[in-house]
Amino acid sequence: MKPEERAPREITYRIGWKRGTIVPNGCRPPTAVSGHSPDMSNIRESRLQRWNRGYLWCKAPSPGHRTLQVAVFAMPVLLFALFLWMVYELAQHAR
Repeated sequence: MKPEERAPREITYRIGWKRGTIVPNGCRPPTAVSGHSPDMSNIRESRLQRWNRGYLWCKAPSPGHRTLQVAVFAMPVLLFALFLWMVYELAQHAR
């Protein structure tokens, strides 16, 4: 039997205690399944939406690759020096 010759089947569903049937209308798929979205070109953006899209979602500036590489290697050294300085300061106050 070819797909064109089949009669549309009823689809039954049950949500909680409610039951129902869905009967397809002709050979056309339902609009939610077809994948077409409504035309949104006639909707104007507000000033807040334009600012949001243009300022908040723009690409964030970042330092160069070399700067980040130096920062990754310098950070542990600086943190260790800060730790030693804090220990020294605490030792001065403990006397």
